[in-house]
Amino acid sequence: MITLSKVGIEGAYEKPTANIIRNRQNLKSIPLRSGTRQGCLLSPHLFNMVLEVLATMIRQEEIKGIQTGKKEVKLSLIADDMIVYIENLIESTKKLLNLMSEFGKTVGYKVNIQKSRAFLYTNNEISETEIRKKIPFTVATSKVKYLVVKLTTEVKDLYSENYRTLKKEMKTQINGSIYHIHGLEELTSLKCPYYPKQSVHSVQSLSKYQ
Repeated sequence: MITLSKVGIEGAYEKPTANIIRNRQNLKSIPLRSGTRQGCLLSPHLFNMVLEVLATMIRQEEIKGIQTGKKEVKLSLIADDMIVYIENLIESTKKLLNLMSEFGKTVGYKVNIQKSRAFLYTNNEISETEIRKKIPFTVATSKVKYLVVKLTTEVKDLYSENYRTLKKEMKTQINGSIYHIHGLEELTSLKCPYYPKQSVHSVQSLSKYQ
């Protein structure tokens, strides 16, 4: 916020207004009391700054994350897509929702329960049944999609659910767009049509998950 103040954020958003076009006619300007102008580059940056406050609160709260080696991991966050890793699910879910509720009262941020999913890693059917009854989220059965990566209950299924599809798409690209090309030219020709359609970060995320 200090940097934004130095570059004149107050001037850019002093008494902002918006225009609405209806039937090809400009209506009277209306004042903006919250948010940013449509298409403003500040919008995602301000959102990320505010959401990082929530992420910090989750990391510091007494919510039990999962242990990976010597490190405790609690969440992954890309824009407004958040995945939280927790143990003691019933108790931790209550703490998490209370925390988000308090945060939402300040900034107006709300969790969409209908779109949220819980993904259980347990072989205890009794425990799973109890969890399903006591948490407000829909429980996914065998897999859940985070961004473009499909996370599965079994690590061995990651390849078939993700990489096999990627291989099929790449073969289609090769067969459909490359003719009599070899070596580096073939690799370059593949990169041009394919990678703009498939985020490299999704593959990296999947590798980290394994």
